[in-house]
Order: sequence, then C-alpha cells, then structure tokens
Amino acid sequence: MTDISDEEIADILLRKTAFFNERRRAVGTEYYSNRDFWERMWETEWDMLNERLHKQENNIQIEPLPVNFPKIDVDGEELTLYSFDDFTLLHNQGIFRETDFVIDKRGRWTKNVIQEMKTYGYAHQKTITTDKLLVMKWMK
Repeated sequence: MTDISDEEIADILLRKTAFFNERRRAVGTEYYSNRDFWERMWETEWDMLNERLHKQENNIQIEPLPVNFPKIDVDGEELTLYSFDDFTLLHNQGIFRETDFVIDKRGRWTKNVIQEMKTYGYAHQKTITTDKLLVMKWMK
C-alpha cells in the first residue's frame, strides 16, 4: 500500500464530488426518485474508471462515442432535437455548436426554459405546440 498525501486525497475527493454532481445534473429530477440506485450505479462507475486508469498507461487515448440526435422538420428546415438535459450537458462540456435547434423542455415550464436559454445566448423563435417543443436560435 502506498502512502497518499492529504493533497492527493483532497484532489481525489474533489474529482469524485464533481463526477457525482455532473451525473446528478445529467439525470435531473429522476435522481430524487431513487437516490440509492443512482448513487450505487455511479459508485460502481467511479470504481471502474479508477481501475481502468490505474491499469492502463496514460498515453492511451479513448475515442468518444458519437451520439446522434433526431432531426425534425421546422418550416422546411431540418433542425436537431435536443432534450433540455442533453443541451445543458453538452453546453457545460463546451462541445455544443448548434446555432438553430429544437429543444424538448421535458415537462419544465416554458417560461423558465426560455429564460435559462437566454443565459446561454439563445432566443426563443417559436413553439411547436403539438409536441410542446421550443425552436431556439443563437442571438447575435
């Protein structure tokens, strides 16, 4: 067993807390319906990631899996459909590049989603009322 300094322990705890917080944010309100399940699952995932990190050399690169989001037709233009949670997750990672897209607010209040989207720099263009989807556009 190796001796671990207090700084290393603090760093590990900080990374683990950030890992759990990001997972909690990604799952959203579903987390509160079964906290034990989600926390056990994330604990297992954390352990697997740590094990993999310690087994492999640091120079091995892991390729991200491509994620395909559905496209829908809006006034003759094909736009990508994102859930609000997916948008938030991608934007917070700094990998969201869309300028025009459709967002599924997933039961959230329209007014609150529109207000939050403004903080990301997007303006509400229109609402597709049949599916309660919001069409968003990058504000210039």
